[in-house]
Amino acid sequence: MSSENNHEEPPDNNGGDSSSYDFTTKTIRIINCHAEGECGDVIVSGFPHNDDVAALPGDTLWEKSRHIARDDRLRKYVLQEPRGGVFRHVNLLVKPLHPDADVAFIIMEPEDTPPMSGSNSICVATVALETGIVPMVAEEMSFKMEAPGGLVDVRAKCNVRKGKATQIRVTNVPSFAGDIGVKLEVEGIGTLTVDTAYGGDSFVVVDSEQLGLDIVPDQAKDLVEVGMKIARAANEQLTFVHPTNPDLAAHFSF
Repeated sequence: MSSENNHEEPPDNNGGDSSSYDFTTKTIRIINCHAEGECGDVIVSGFPHNDDVAALPGDTLWEKSRHIARDDRLRKYVLQEPRGGVFRHVNLLVKPLHPDADVAFIIMEPEDTPPMSGSNSICVATVALETGIVPMVAEEMSFKMEAPGGLVDVRAKCNVRKGKATQIRVTNVPSFAGDIGVKLEVEGIGTLTVDTAYGGDSFVVVDSEQLGLDIVPDQAKDLVEVGMKIARAANEQLTFVHPTNPDLAAHFSF
């Protein structure tokens, strides 16, 4: 589901200084979108790098996303209150570098600027179709999008008459297991046996039975609190290396 929102407010003036873009005199056009309730809004115009991705520092889309992460001004402008919050993800739509891609996007989340995101890719595909960036010409369509982590295949079902994408299916970048059965010491819990994996970003996987919890709604708060403890411990104690993509070799964030 998508809707349009224009932002003209001046940003907080703390953050990186590598961009000369003046937020106070421009209008950034953002399409609000969500995938099953997870917000993944899309900047479609108004930011200079929407159309001039070459001007964004870096040779690859991953390197360009690292510039966005380091500079941090655009992230803060769209993710922090009053325009954003912990609930909001925003994607910067740019011209693709890969010749097979129809669109490209850089993902900005409150905690990270990741290589790939399933819900955000669904939102970007929806917005691309419903705004005509990718022309909606058939009831069933397929196209490719470029994320910082690689190419994503999209299959969409559309209501052409209404101009609406009714179903989006994405095929993620190649995913794989990292370390299997490693020990992790978690404060207040003890020693857990966990796995690491990659599916567009690095993840730590633990069986809920080790925690004495069930994946049910009334234990959601406990699951979140324990999950945050596990993620902190994993970031401190574990490592992760992407075996084929040197751009991602140094990136992990459990």
